[in-house]
Amino acid sequence: MANKPKLAVSACLVGQKVRYNGDAAEFRTLSRKWSEHLELIPLCPEVGIGMGVPRPTIRLVREDGKIKLVNPKNGEDFTERMLEYSEIQSDLLASSGVCGFVFKKDSPSCGVERVKVYRGDNPQAVRDGRGMFTTVFTTLNPHIPVIEEGRMSDSRQAEHFLARVHFFHEWLMTGKEGWDAQKIMQFHNDNKLFLLSRAPSSKRMLGRLIAELFDKGANPEFVALEYMTKAQKALNTLTSKGRIAHAMERVVGQFSEKLTKDQRKELIDLITDFRVGHVPRFAPLVLIKHYLRRFEMDKKIISRFTNSIPLEMGLMAKV
Repeated sequence: MANKPKLAVSACLVGQKVRYNGDAAEFRTLSRKWSEHLELIPLCPEVGIGMGVPRPTIRLVREDGKIKLVNPKNGEDFTERMLEYSEIQSDLLASSGVCGFVFKKDSPSCGVERVKVYRGDNPQAVRDGRGMFTTVFTTLNPHIPVIEEGRMSDSRQAEHFLARVHFFHEWLMTGKEGWDAQKIMQFHNDNKLFLLSRAPSSKRMLGRLIAELFDKGANPEFVALEYMTKAQKALNTLTSKGRIAHAMERVVGQFSEKLTKDQRKELIDLITDFRVGHVPRFAPLVLIKHYLRRFEMDKKIISRFTNSIPLEMGLMAKV
């Protein structure tokens, strides 16, 4: 696809040999298949702050209520260097139009959750930390979706995350010449069915947010950013087959009177089979898209739902 969404990725996941032991940790599905539909931007924070390859392992340590990034063998402290680097790179990535970030799990710099944190002389770590770079990036950019590569191995989680990435990309493209009230409302209206299929309560919540902020005289750029921040927070929870099936039924309702009785039954039966897990989403979705083309129905609100990610990525056949 033209103008592919930009996706930042921990560099080891795309095959770069930048890990502490000189190895890579390539996530091949991402680097060799999905990359046809995404512009991958690799980054390794530890190499970025000047650590070599190979290098000593570093760890997160909690001291006096603060988290530090240190070399446990000699006590060298990398905290300030990592924080400074993280702030600069986070701003650069956001300004370059990054639509998401796939991080390396368990990493003291890049882990998203359950990263080991050591306390004092206790050799047993507690898995309650986040990588230092990840912490800065997500704090500065709460509107940009992130995930660990471990979760991307699950097709449902990968599809949902990549749908959030494409949703963000659509937002960037809509606002690339600047935001105004009309653009924000149009974006919201175009994505109502998408939101309904992923986080139903967010549709109304985001509509109220837009109205309330403009009533207070907020700047459109601020409103747009608040909108995406709240939307991505709502979308952080994995969707269900029932929500997707309900949205499919709403689409079918747009053209059901044009179908024969047998055609209608076939389509509704396929959606039901998807809802109960007998067939993947691909089955009813392909038939729905066939009828949309046949009846020349190209409404944006429908296409944003049916084309939430490219079918060519292969995930719709697995969810």
